[in-house]
Amino acid sequence: MASSRWWLYVQAIFWRFLMRIGMFIHDIAPPRAPRPSFVRSIPAGSGQVHLHFYCPPQYTTHRKEGRRLPVVVNFHGGGFTLGCPTDDSRWAQCVLGEVGAVVVSVGYRRAPEHPFPAAVEDGVRALQYLASHAVELGLDVSRIALSGFSAGGNLAVTVPLRLRNLLDERDRSRHSNSPPNIGPYDSTQNLVPSGSASDINIVALFCWYPILDFEESRDHRRAMSINPSKTLPSFFTTLFDESYLPEREERVSPYASPVRATDEELADSLPHDIFLYICEWDMLLKEGQTFVRRLEKINKHVRAMMIEKAPHAWDKSPNPFRDQVKVNILYRDACADMKHIFDA
Repeated sequence: MASSRWWLYVQAIFWRFLMRIGMFIHDIAPPRAPRPSFVRSIPAGSGQVHLHFYCPPQYTTHRKEGRRLPVVVNFHGGGFTLGCPTDDSRWAQCVLGEVGAVVVSVGYRRAPEHPFPAAVEDGVRALQYLASHAVELGLDVSRIALSGFSAGGNLAVTVPLRLRNLLDERDRSRHSNSPPNIGPYDSTQNLVPSGSASDINIVALFCWYPILDFEESRDHRRAMSINPSKTLPSFFTTLFDESYLPEREERVSPYASPVRATDEELADSLPHDIFLYICEWDMLLKEGQTFVRRLEKINKHVRAMMIEKAPHAWDKSPNPFRDQVKVNILYRDACADMKHIFDA
């Protein structure tokens, strides 16, 4: 087992290095992607969670005047194993220009060093930190949208599920005068008891090609895809799944596979407005479509868009000659919906 984890770590280091080169090329293509305005770090077990803040031009003025801006909390992709919080800087750039919200991109702890449920716990930590420091940071935590890409799209769904569970556990323990019993997730419980957790109001989710079900085999999903040759190769998906969820019984947890949550859990935890962007050539297409129909049945307002002839993570191409204009059209369309919800 130790040897296996060691080999996963070696592979992760190798692909992280190559991905940084690819994202460097992705970011230098004009127009240049913005850099974070500042970074805050939160202790988390044996590591840290790094919050990268992207702030609109009016941020400093509004903060001095005591005015608060809405917040977009973003989770990057990379199979919970690769990727960095700056990978979605072009998405942040669009949000800053079109919405005028603060974007906080979460550098959660990655697998295999920190397997499940570390990333979900870190998402809860990030929300709790923002709520606790809302006045200092000039944030309106009653207007939070969650966004995420691939693995980050999973976190945009599972973090609200986990947060609601923790709040419910806290309330039950208060009424019963007994300590909460939440199994292997005790490390997150310490984040929630402060009153600021109840100030968090997630008003929308924006999930880009999310993975929603770890129980169904990758081989089956690849075979059932519209264009199997365009799906992620098995050496990537095996690395991701074995790194993040080495214990197979945990793959059915709703905090890993939100499709396994009950209708009641989804209805109570997720906001009314949910946006899913799924790719036609992605092996995750069908589970995304199934999840949309399920959300609609529990009266969520869901807008789903299938991006035609696009593979997984189509918007993160390192090709400097890519058609960024088409990506930006979809980004701006999402931002228009986000701004409407924030301004309502």
